[in-house]
Amino acid sequence: MKKINLFAASVVTLFVFPAVAFVVGHFSDSFDYFSIFPDTFDWSSIAAGLGFGLLASGIGVLLLKAKIFKNVKSFYAQIFNDIEISLPDIIFYSLCAGIGEEIFFRGMLQEFFGIWPIAIFFVLIHGYLSFKDWKKSIYGVFLILISAGFGYLYVYFDIYAAILAHAIYDVFMFKLLLNSQSKDS
Repeated sequence: MKKINLFAASVVTLFVFPAVAFVVGHFSDSFDYFSIFPDTFDWSSIAAGLGFGLLASGIGVLLLKAKIFKNVKSFYAQIFNDIEISLPDIIFYSLCAGIGEEIFFRGMLQEFFGIWPIAIFFVLIHGYLSFKDWKKSIYGVFLILISAGFGYLYVYFDIYAAILAHAIYDVFMFKLLLNSQSKDS
């Protein structure tokens, strides 16, 4: 994967996913796009998103650093093979994913299908479940729990809690995979 492709995918995620949710909301009788966003700002949602994001990423880092998941970590680290990515890049990509994916998956799709089906679907389309690699699938089950956690953050707090938790999780995973990839080289 090239850096320009990663940038393009991030921009598409940031703008196209929310645009699709907006269009669906426009034509739906049961879903209002603007209901995704709360009328008032609540610091407790920021605290919840920050706490869950740090906890989830901490557990994720520990899992991927475990010897049993070495091949899983290497598999995902290879995606970034030969790409120079800086910390501002990581933060940008993570925010794009957090904002775009949470508005689309939690804000819209979850309204139609529920927390757990969307959590499973989210992990499936990201390729974290494999019939050929049980270790990858175990990590995928962990990610289903994390994805469901984003869903519960949205339900019990707001979209900003889910966005923040998702972005924090992605920052730590990007950093881990990039560090792993550079050590393996």
